[in-house]
Amino acid sequence: MRLPAYAVPLLVLATAVVSLLSLHVAGAPNGNIAIQAGAFVLAALLAAPGRVASVIDAFDARWTSAAILLLAAAVLFAGVEIDGARRWLRVGPVLLHPASLFGSFLLLALARAPGSALCAALAGATVLCFGLGNDGAASLALALGLSGLLLGERRHWKTLLPLCVLAWCLAAWGWTRPDSLAPVPYVEEIVARTWTAARLLGAAAAILLALLPLPFLLTVHIAGERGAGYAFAGFWAGLVLAGLLGNYPIPVIGYGASPVIGWVLALRLLSSRSP
Repeated sequence: MRLPAYAVPLLVLATAVVSLLSLHVAGAPNGNIAIQAGAFVLAALLAAPGRVASVIDAFDARWTSAAILLLAAAVLFAGVEIDGARRWLRVGPVLLHPASLFGSFLLLALARAPGSALCAALAGATVLCFGLGNDGAASLALALGLSGLLLGERRHWKTLLPLCVLAWCLAAWGWTRPDSLAPVPYVEEIVARTWTAARLLGAAAAILLALLPLPFLLTVHIAGERGAGYAFAGFWAGLVLAGLLGNYPIPVIGYGASPVIGWVLALRLLSSRSP
């Protein structure tokens, strides 16, 4: 089975349209809708053919892991704190969520060097930083992503299993900690709000939300990235589950530039490896 060349762009376009319409129906300010639209446009530009291919060719697992660790540490020690949670970095008028923006890149670095003790140590420190910031959604997503990577790279279990255990411990701890952040209708409650206002649009939002992890599973054998495919699917399934089961943002469909860019780039990273 091979994905048609137009499948990923069509999925991204449909998701963008439904996301923007859902934000409007859920009562998001025009400024937030504009930022969401800008995030989809920026993601499409970054994922343009040629650019992603050059990034993949120059990809270095150690340097990527180290850079993401620095970002995670910046979030933990100097990030924006809201009601005891440190999950964001402010860039102008936008709050970036590095865990959803760069989580796939961290998993890809591990997938490229699954037996590297250095990459595993850097990834472990990153997972710890995100977990200590009281981000149960990121911890659950990383736990499922690392479990998927372990499934695809079982021969490297000695380096990957400790990471999985750490991530699951942080996820369990994060979900038992109180989260005092009030839900925002067009962020955490967007699917329910959209369903109430417009049933057809709400159904489309729910379907596309459920489809977020699916393309990664379809690229597992095509792209020759078995570990990364399972890892990406687990990571985005974790973010979706966190949004549905807890008081966490609904990724991509709900408001948030970071998940939009992170998801589109993750799709492009794997689909660009297809023969």
